[in-house]
Amino acid sequence: MKRRPGMNRTLVVGLIVAAAAVSRDARASGHGPVFGLATPTLGRGAFSLDFAVMGRSGDSPMAMLRPMLGYGVTEDLQFSVSVPMPLYTEQGANPTRMMGMMPAEPDVELLVGYRFHRTSPKVGARFESTAYGGFDYPTDDLRAGTRTAPGLVGALATGYASRTIYAWVGGLYRRYMTPTGETADHLGDLTMYSAVLGYRPPPFRRDYPHPDWRIFVEVVGEHRARDVIASTPVLDSGGHQIFVGPTLLGLYGSWGISGGPVFRVYENLNGTQRNDKVRLVANFTYWF
Repeated sequence: MKRRPGMNRTLVVGLIVAAAAVSRDARASGHGPVFGLATPTLGRGAFSLDFAVMGRSGDSPMAMLRPMLGYGVTEDLQFSVSVPMPLYTEQGANPTRMMGMMPAEPDVELLVGYRFHRTSPKVGARFESTAYGGFDYPTDDLRAGTRTAPGLVGALATGYASRTIYAWVGGLYRRYMTPTGETADHLGDLTMYSAVLGYRPPPFRRDYPHPDWRIFVEVVGEHRARDVIASTPVLDSGGHQIFVGPTLLGLYGSWGISGGPVFRVYENLNGTQRNDKVRLVANFTYWF
């Protein structure tokens, strides 16, 4: 896999400098599940710095580090940028998004989230909906033999959150903006959907300085269209997969940790391409 030289290093340094330049002590307000889409956004003027470690096992193993810097413009509007730091990827591996807020492909992603609906049926509970729009810029020239191009991503999540129960459903669509013509390549469009159910056990419902732990069950499905090389569909590409698994979210003051595995429970691929059986993520967050 060929990467554009120096890009990852420059962007990562930029994230670190931006984080170090701010000394605001803000508590965590934007947090949710790992793999699925959710509605929480950062508080007004709050920053978050995430550092995700993600991997896949099966026919196409992958390992990647990915930092993400987020900023809350208002309590309902946030911006984020994440950059890839690939550790290991096999040629021909099936691309995937994997995390709700960060892709597993070697793309630089700019993402905007806007929570456009919120009602509070009772104290400490809310129904809300958040829309996301983003821009993906690949740092590699070829991916599974297909030439890359910048892409657009849009997503919508809605659900319920209280001090005890959490439930979200969402959907995402990504398309790479490739040229047309007889020699055009195009990475297959991605459609992702998710459902998340969470529970906060009684011992962890107290406020800081007590720790806060939440348990989630996440269901994530994705459908990829076939890749196209020189206007010819690649037969061994694309298909439909569903993953299910438990995850944890732990919060303490300005720090957070989340992660867990999801396991493949359904697969209907278009060909004999390599796939993955387990996906695993550990994400560390600091709010400031």
